[in-house]
Amino acid sequence: MSFIQMYIPIEISRFAVTELGELGILQFRDLNESVNAFQRTFAHDIRRLDEIERKLRYFKLEIEKENIITNEEIDEEFAYRSRGPQEIEEMEETISLYESRVKKFNYAFDELKQQWTELVIHSLTLSGISSIFERISQTRTVRYHQVSVPQPRFSREHVDNDVMLEDLSRSSRSDIPTYVYNDQTSEGDALLNVIPSNINTSSGSTHNISKSSGLNTDNNKAHYYAQILGHSDVSLEASQPARQRGNSIGSLDDLESSRLIDSELNHPSSRILLEDINIGFVAGVIGRERLATLEKVLWRSLRGNMYMEYTDLIIPDDDRIPGVDMEDMAAFAVFAHGETLQARITKISESFGATIYSISKNSEQRREDLIDILSRKDDVKVVLQHNKEAVRIELRSIAQKISTWSMVTRKEKGIFYAMNLFNYDEGRRCLIAEGWCPTRDLARINTALYAATAQTGSNTSAVVHELNTTLEPPTYIRTNKFTQGFQNIINSYGVPKYGEVNPGLFTTVSFPFLFAVMFGDLGHGVIMTMAALFLVLFERTLAKIRSEEFQMMFEGRYMILMMGIYSMVVGFVYNDTFSRAMHLFKPGWLWPSDRKLGELVSAKLVKGYVYPVGIDPTWHHSDNALLFLNSYKMKMSILLGVVHMVFGMCLQVFNARHFRKPINIKHVFLPQLIYFLSIFGYLSITIVYKWLVDWYAVDSNGNLINNSPPSLLNMLIYMFLSPGSVEPKDSLFAGQGFVQIVLLLVALVCVPWMLLAKPLILKAEHNKIISEGYGHLGQSVPERLSYESTDSLQQHLNTSIEIDNNDVGANRSASFGSYPELTNENQSFDDHDTQVPKDADFDFGEIMMNSIIHTIEFCLSGISHTASYLRLWALSLAHAQLSQVLWSMTLLSAFNGEDTFMKPLYIMFAFYMWFVLTVGILLVMEGLSAFLHALRLHWVEFNNKFYEGTGAMFVPFSFNQNDE
Repeated sequence: MSFIQMYIPIEISRFAVTELGELGILQFRDLNESVNAFQRTFAHDIRRLDEIERKLRYFKLEIEKENIITNEEIDEEFAYRSRGPQEIEEMEETISLYESRVKKFNYAFDELKQQWTELVIHSLTLSGISSIFERISQTRTVRYHQVSVPQPRFSREHVDNDVMLEDLSRSSRSDIPTYVYNDQTSEGDALLNVIPSNINTSSGSTHNISKSSGLNTDNNKAHYYAQILGHSDVSLEASQPARQRGNSIGSLDDLESSRLIDSELNHPSSRILLEDINIGFVAGVIGRERLATLEKVLWRSLRGNMYMEYTDLIIPDDDRIPGVDMEDMAAFAVFAHGETLQARITKISESFGATIYSISKNSEQRREDLIDILSRKDDVKVVLQHNKEAVRIELRSIAQKISTWSMVTRKEKGIFYAMNLFNYDEGRRCLIAEGWCPTRDLARINTALYAATAQTGSNTSAVVHELNTTLEPPTYIRTNKFTQGFQNIINSYGVPKYGEVNPGLFTTVSFPFLFAVMFGDLGHGVIMTMAALFLVLFERTLAKIRSEEFQMMFEGRYMILMMGIYSMVVGFVYNDTFSRAMHLFKPGWLWPSDRKLGELVSAKLVKGYVYPVGIDPTWHHSDNALLFLNSYKMKMSILLGVVHMVFGMCLQVFNARHFRKPINIKHVFLPQLIYFLSIFGYLSITIVYKWLVDWYAVDSNGNLINNSPPSLLNMLIYMFLSPGSVEPKDSLFAGQGFVQIVLLLVALVCVPWMLLAKPLILKAEHNKIISEGYGHLGQSVPERLSYESTDSLQQHLNTSIEIDNNDVGANRSASFGSYPELTNENQSFDDHDTQVPKDADFDFGEIMMNSIIHTIEFCLSGISHTASYLRLWALSLAHAQLSQVLWSMTLLSAFNGEDTFMKPLYIMFAFYMWFVLTVGILLVMEGLSAFLHALRLHWVEFNNKFYEGTGAMFVPFSFNQNDE
């Protein structure tokens, strides 16, 4: 990696950053960390682009609302080139113009929707009030022009449904006669005699009226008026049960209230019209759920001096507009005498959210008003349709360009974000930028800046200069779609330091292999490989799926492919296919031909012949197969673990050589390797030796040449408990006791070597430098001591490259005349850098403490990490046994069933169950378990031996990765 500094003239800065963003190989460094985002040079431009993004989000919402298809194609001529400020301003003006028009249309549409809703409610209210007036007119006519009828008989619930206003008439009009009800026949009694025996009310219910001695004459008169002016039973029942309203509204206590409308009749004719009734009213509409409360409040506020009728409004589906919710409404008319009471009714109704309308008593006038409203509705409907179509036309035009606008806006915003990281030199009118780039790509950066200069036609070019620095470079790891998934696993643990050995390369092989050791099954590997191949072959199509869970699996498609292939290989070695053995070659064991059913027999080994590849299928049919496979897989797990960890230790050498720390090789790597091999290397050798010896070989007399095979676990335990002593029956080879005590002593010597050698040598070198006067107390240790004189940055400092100015153009040297200080190729940025990391002064106590911690950790982890690799055996055993259980409980059970006509169906069902359980349990659940265990072996057991993972990822400024 190279640390470069660029001087970019202000007139070509946008074009230069655009070219670098398209290139995507330069990571800029923030030179304005002390300045907040709102005070940076180009904060105003970013706010402008934020506003453009807001408008684009508004367009997208409107387009989705109208179900318009967006054109995903990008205008490459405009989006993938450098754009000047004028082009961006023109794009902004176009977007603003579209926004203004769309908002204007939407505002007009909202106004029209409001007008439409008001006209619908007004027309329904007018119709509802007209029906109320017609009902009142009919009941008045019946009262004055019908024959006499018997005394009325009524029930309590009918009385409770009415609100009579006789008290209003008597209290507010002194010229209306007062009726006194008694046993004598009065004017009111005479009027009672004209009521028919059955009255069909407006609600459709019939009230039976008959003589009743249980009620006095006053009550009969009250019920009579209730029948003439009564409420709509259906409307009332929708809001509140009739029995709950009796005591507060229209109860039997209000006996005189029914004479209000009768007293206002003027010259009744053959048909009584509402205009003949000399009383005022207030009409309006209110939400259905608030009607009952309004009625109670009016009754109590006016002390019963009112009469109220209402009816439900049913809004037709044709009058409803999508997206506009219309609550259930009810039209009401409240009759009261006097402008004061009517004004009070109006205020109370409006406080409940009611809308008051001015409605005429004259039926002809109401009909004309209704016709006028319906005509206005038709006009508004036409305008609504035209407005909607105009909005869709605008949005279709926007949908063709919005993808290009979005991309350009994100790119421009990224350009200004990057430019805000630069310093602005007002005297030279240029931007100063610094950043990291791959050393081999310096020429490409040079070419990109030259292209930006050519686009603007400027005579002044950008200047690029490479600097020496003590800053640790970011880690840039070149990956492709195959290695990216494996590298992501390593980066999840930690990003490699600059120059550190990257375990991602080895993980591409070791990870799927260790997974396959736990998952090994040829059949399951085939299914996994086929699934991965599907993801690989159709990756271009599947890459468009945005599901987060699918994307996680899709990004690891090549990892899954390798895991499937390795599972097939290891499954072939295990000779295991869906828990069944494959007889590909002649077996190396033969069963006796004269065996009897139920008799325990032993297979005989074929002399001079060994099964060519993998495990002999004879073992899969034996009763002691589990014992053999357990022993085999357990020992194999130990061998794989030791090899894996020793390989990790050896990688320390490459790190030490690269960072030029020979002390880590001599006094860290060597004692660790010797200690580990003295114990676990010896164990691995004994495992291989035990496999190579024929423990059942006999001499010419038929006697066993060797003793019975010893237990290696007991051997390792007693190597520490009783050093040097080995029982003859447990002996592997001659002189085993002496070898073990030598190895044990070597391992013990390595412990103080690891613990003390490095700290003491560092202290001695430090004291020597201080005594000779070559250092001072303020000087950092890495600058003085040989063991730290060259760290991870030294190679970077020693390979500083300056770009040849002649690569930019023949006239580049002339344009650099204004920057004479840039000609010094040895200039170091450290002189004015505020973030140069300073190493702490030498602290022997801290170094010693770290040595103690690492020594104890390594000695103890040797045992635990080796035992951790036994998970390879455990999960392999669990996978094989579970596969065998599924086979025996599904397909095997179906195959061994009775031969009936249902057996084919039973086999089909068993196969379906076996396949579903195999995929769901063995492939998904067991596969995920094996994946996590393989991940742990790499993160803990392998990386722990050499990998620090404390680096920073190289994140270049790139339009392909820039979400801003």
